[in-house]
Amino acid sequence: MVKLRDSTDAAARPDKIERLACLDAVRGFFLLILVSAGFGLREPQQAMLSPERWGWLIDEFKQRDWRGCTLWDLLLPALLFCAGIAMPISYVNRQAKGQSWFRQFAHAFLRAAVLVALGIYLDSYRQERLLFDLRGDLQMIGLAYLLAFLVLPLGMPAQGVTVGFLLVGSTAAYVIYAFAGTHELWSPTQNLGLALDQWLGFGPHPQKQVTLNVISWAAVVLLGVLIGGLIRTGLTPGAKIAIMTGSSIFALLFGWVLGGGNGWIELSWYAVIPMIKPIATWTFVSTAVGWTLLVFTYFYLIMDGFLLRAWAVPLTLVGHNALALYLTYELFHGWAEKSAKLVLPGSPPTIALLKPLFASLLVLAIYWLFCFWLYRRRIFFKV
Repeated sequence: MVKLRDSTDAAARPDKIERLACLDAVRGFFLLILVSAGFGLREPQQAMLSPERWGWLIDEFKQRDWRGCTLWDLLLPALLFCAGIAMPISYVNRQAKGQSWFRQFAHAFLRAAVLVALGIYLDSYRQERLLFDLRGDLQMIGLAYLLAFLVLPLGMPAQGVTVGFLLVGSTAAYVIYAFAGTHELWSPTQNLGLALDQWLGFGPHPQKQVTLNVISWAAVVLLGVLIGGLIRTGLTPGAKIAIMTGSSIFALLFGWVLGGGNGWIELSWYAVIPMIKPIATWTFVSTAVGWTLLVFTYFYLIMDGFLLRAWAVPLTLVGHNALALYLTYELFHGWAEKSAKLVLPGSPPTIALLKPLFASLLVLAIYWLFCFWLYRRRIFFKV
């Protein structure tokens, strides 16, 4: 009989440095999906698959313009959730080294400031002009991380209450603004997030993201913190797996029911709170966290429960250098894509048809080899 083990059993010992084996693998899994660029399915001109038969798969690698949720939409909240899981473990490890709360807060503030600065640089690089904007992915991760850190030392009950306060408060604010201004509820052109961005002097965002999303993203990080806290408890590994599985299913059902259905099952009704990623509605957060937690649970089961880890080494070494991979991908993916397509032949017709897929796989290989090179030389970029 195979027994579940738990790599955090020694967590109660203050001199023991904890490590969650599956976390880097999960982070690497989501980052490789990002770097894959949808395996060529995101290209408008792709003709590898028939839209009539494979439209559901093609759609998963495209971002929803407003309502709905796809796999591609889940990548940012997945990375935020993973950051949250790591926070209580990192906090305890630093405490074991004698670091006070003020020293840890200074480090968290510096980390957030660096992420925001890098995000502003990436936005400016894409636009080819200096651009101050807080709505980019790295800016959101940095700000949400800092907000979550303020609640981290208060314990799991306070963290859970804060999550509820943030999500209920954010939803109520959007509803009150719509009714007060007699606007359409959940309108893509008139909502509280857009009004706040206009007041801050920010122009239209290409994906309609708003600065107010930092509230919902902080809730996502705190939900990850709760899972990290659960893993550190003295519960048996089996109980932790059961709780995480049940929580993920509940989150998915909550988002699906209040979001008006649809998705994999062609069944819909009135959406109390629609799933809208650009303004990070409650149902979108619930759905994103549900899927991410489900993936994390079974990575945890295999890698930290059964201690079967060798299969995930290719993912783990990517997760070790998540920031380096993200930055180099954002800066040089155009070069990598052109280089990949350069070495692919245009004929025979089968190769030409599958060229977007092969190009994506070559780009994926380039970035994976970069992470492998860093890993072999024990180079880790962290803030």
